[in-house]
Amino acid sequence: MEIDEHGGLVVVAPRHWSKTYIRKTLIQNISRVERFLIRARQRQRQPLLYTSGEPHLYLGQRYPLVVNPGPVMKSNVVFSGYEIRVNTRQHDPISIQNALEGWYLRQAHKVFGERLQLVSARADWARDRSIPLKLRKMKRTWGNCSTTGVIKLNTHLIKAPMPVLDSVIAHELCHLKEMNHGRAFYALLEQLNPNWRQDRAQLRSEGNRYLL
Repeated sequence: MEIDEHGGLVVVAPRHWSKTYIRKTLIQNISRVERFLIRARQRQRQPLLYTSGEPHLYLGQRYPLVVNPGPVMKSNVVFSGYEIRVNTRQHDPISIQNALEGWYLRQAHKVFGERLQLVSARADWARDRSIPLKLRKMKRTWGNCSTTGVIKLNTHLIKAPMPVLDSVIAHELCHLKEMNHGRAFYALLEQLNPNWRQDRAQLRSEGNRYLL
């Protein structure tokens, strides 16, 4: 197995193997394939430089970073809809990164709370329930739901498209009723988000970019 320049999976196999056999083999070894992709994409990722003109993700779209040095008391970030502007007295990469990560976190608190309310309103088992929400920066999981009903979401999801974020929220909401991944769980998930397979595939293929 290899990955291409975009982080996609490339399978090198003997010529006599059919596409059906290759697909079946990949499915049977899906956990191994996923581990390979995570490690390979991590090696492939280029570190961010936090300089003007560099593209940064926000809700699935890339926006140019604009560093605006000036005599401000405290660094602040302004999103205009077409660029992410950091107004700062200190324009070294570490200061820019800290300002941007603080902004991402504030946006995550706002957006995730709103999306949780909207998605849970479609789930009859969660509609009238007060659901505690916690945000964490995580490397190995996008979300989880505790046995006490606390939903935890990865702050990096603020860089994902809204449907992908909603899909993760829907997944965790289903765990409020079904803690395992059995048939009953997936029946709930299918009801709440019929597009969960496509959303999961997109998260698996693009998730490495959100972790930067």
